[in-house]
Amino acid sequence: MKKYLLFATALVALASCSDDTFVGESNSPNPNENYGGAIMFNSSAKAITRAGNHVGADAAGKLNNNFVVEGIKTVGSSVVEVFDNYNVNWTKNTADKTLSNTANWEYVGQAILSGKTEAKAQTIKYWDYAAKQYDFWAYSLGGGSATVSSLAHDATLTSAAYTFTGSASDLAKVYISDLVTAYNPKVTGLPEYQQQVNLTFRALVAKIRVGLYETIPGYSVKNVQFYPSASGTAAGTVALYAASAVLPSTGTSTVYFPTVGSANKGDADYNKAHISFASEGTKTANQTYGTLTYGAKENYEKTTGNIWLARNSAQPTWAVETGKSAGEYSIVLPNESGSVLTLKVDYTLESTDGSGEEITVHGATALVPAQYTQWKSNYAYTYIFKISDNTNGKTDVATGPEGLYPITFDAVVVDSEENTQETITTVATPSITTYSVTSNVTTNNEYKTSDVVYVTVTEDGTLLDMTGKAVLYTVSKAGATEAEVLDALNTYVSNTSETYVGRNEITLTPVTDGVGLTETEIPLVDGNKITGLTVGTVGKLKAFASAGTYAFVYTKTAASSPVNKYQEVTKAVGDDVTGLYTYDGSAYTAASGTAAPGTKYYTKYIENNGVYGVKVIKVVN
Repeated sequence: MKKYLLFATALVALASCSDDTFVGESNSPNPNENYGGAIMFNSSAKAITRAGNHVGADAAGKLNNNFVVEGIKTVGSSVVEVFDNYNVNWTKNTADKTLSNTANWEYVGQAILSGKTEAKAQTIKYWDYAAKQYDFWAYSLGGGSATVSSLAHDATLTSAAYTFTGSASDLAKVYISDLVTAYNPKVTGLPEYQQQVNLTFRALVAKIRVGLYETIPGYSVKNVQFYPSASGTAAGTVALYAASAVLPSTGTSTVYFPTVGSANKGDADYNKAHISFASEGTKTANQTYGTLTYGAKENYEKTTGNIWLARNSAQPTWAVETGKSAGEYSIVLPNESGSVLTLKVDYTLESTDGSGEEITVHGATALVPAQYTQWKSNYAYTYIFKISDNTNGKTDVATGPEGLYPITFDAVVVDSEENTQETITTVATPSITTYSVTSNVTTNNEYKTSDVVYVTVTEDGTLLDMTGKAVLYTVSKAGATEAEVLDALNTYVSNTSETYVGRNEITLTPVTDGVGLTETEIPLVDGNKITGLTVGTVGKLKAFASAGTYAFVYTKTAASSPVNKYQEVTKAVGDDVTGLYTYDGSAYTAASGTAAPGTKYYTKYIENNGVYGVKVIKVVN
């Protein structure tokens, strides 16, 4: 989750770590003495990718062959420092050559760090059975130049163990560990002394990547140009922007452990490291991300070359930062408060029929609410934007109305395997965001029948109250687009009990009690939540009865005084004309029986004038 770019959705917290705080066999020949074997360390580095844990030499590489450990023991009611910020260094093929090294990690005799409060040399340490417990925590600067301040030995662990200050590039190299507690077996019955202390490290920063794809019927998309600000000029470099300068370039991260002690051992947050981040120095409102990796044509586009936007979310067109590969994350500093982020683009449509006909759309805009841009350490976020036939862009930038009909972008957030949060945001006015803690958009292409989906509606960066304005419909046409749903709402043959039969032959059937509006929070991964939301601003969609196409509809302006319209149809003599109309020059009259020679017949439809926000939702089993 990288580069400063406040986008789309994600609710973060620290990445969960392994519950196995120790690994290895007992190394002490004296389990019943008041001293045991030497204290020894091993490490693993938890990646923010789908690769999982990396141990041994791989972990050492990520940590630049070094970490710093602090360790204390509790004897009676006293806390005694055992490791005063000891340097622990990794050297290949040195395991078992000393009592203090079983995994190529050695602390005895290593260089003394400045700032030590007690130790003058790094000496071997043994388990003390007079102590009821030991606590260990560690960090690695990873070869970077971040400044570290060690604050705690015991009492302040729950509020501030240590801090790191630096730029995004320096903080990106920092790794931190959870707290590891070993209990005396005489106290707990768990023989955790004399075992190798296994420290699992995770990254301090966040990562981000951005991708796009399109689903416009009859056209392909090329030449996507991004705006660096609301009043800027569109260019080829991918950019996202906030309303004000909120994206930090430097900052301070404070690490603390709020849930410690044997009484909390069963808690999911037990001994977990938490991070608070305070930005420092100059901030920016704009994040430049990279250039797009376009692909080849798939239909009969007239223009040749790798210039076309991808057609699905599983293999999107990625924004690629210089020096990185497609789909690779970029660094961002945490921004746990979040901020509304805007994606604004121009793009060109070319017909897929080989004619070369083009349409340019200007100023299509997507707003991602702040609730979904809360970046936290060790989370990786993927933002995938979907361009569809529903847009708030203009084909005539000076005087034209908005539309191809609101283009929609789906903003999909995908993070690491352990910390997954994926949202979809329509790029329209208003913007609609859907989210499910269990979804995997890049696999399912949206949601499964078993997913609980939450929805919010945003305009001008504000969550709108949906009370009396939100309906979930089933859509009769598989793969219907947002524009087709809008057409069925505004131009219909009948509307009975809010079931619309569109002139385009699409039927919209309301799902009974399909949108619940009593929620004040949205659940996230790792048991975290977005809290403090106002009743009515969060919709909880009813469980989907079956796979298919659904549509969430927000009524911005209710329809008033719908107008009857008539359209001539061709009927052969003798055809049934029930339900049709004839026209005598002044009025339309219901027809019956069969078509008579020389008579014109008409169908009736109703033209609505409501203003709606629409999000089509695809559901699979």
